[in-house]
Amino acid sequence: MRKFSIWFIAVLLAALTLGQEKSNLGIAFSTGLLTSNKKSAQARSYYSADFDYFLARRHILSANFNAGKHDYYDVLLSNVPVHPETPTNAEAAHRTFSIIYKYLFLDGKKFAAGLGGGIGIMTHITTYQYWEPDRGDVRQASWTGIVFPLRLDVNYRLSQHFRLGVIGGVYLHPDDGAVGYYAGPRLGYIID
Repeated sequence: MRKFSIWFIAVLLAALTLGQEKSNLGIAFSTGLLTSNKKSAQARSYYSADFDYFLARRHILSANFNAGKHDYYDVLLSNVPVHPETPTNAEAAHRTFSIIYKYLFLDGKKFAAGLGGGIGIMTHITTYQYWEPDRGDVRQASWTGIVFPLRLDVNYRLSQHFRLGVIGGVYLHPDDGAVGYYAGPRLGYIID
């Protein structure tokens, strides 16, 4: 599967680069809320940085870094029962680097919208409460693995170079499903 993915990406890049109509580069920053499908999940903030390379008019290859946190009730690691005033007992922190191919299905004079998907590496750190006599009450567990990001970007052209928009997406893990949902405003700059 890994060899197929690498070959698929290489062939896609070569085919799109040969048909390149423009060579704009772009950078964008986003911040907003991040949550997950965990029990009693409560959204917290995230931040994101994108480096976009326009392969062709409607085709973009993006390198993305996304980091954020959310709270939830952990039923596997924590032994602290849920309490009505504090329905969470764990915090999850995500750090993800991904490569995303985006297709602009709308590319008008003022508005642009694109869908994207790709592959990434996520480090997921869980800080959870664990009560044990004569010991600390907070522990950590982490994993690093492959995730598959799916994304929607909607942008408004403020000027020739600046874009203002919204972004929303999800990170899919092969074993755990949706490990993170995020949405927020996005500010971008296109370099000619």
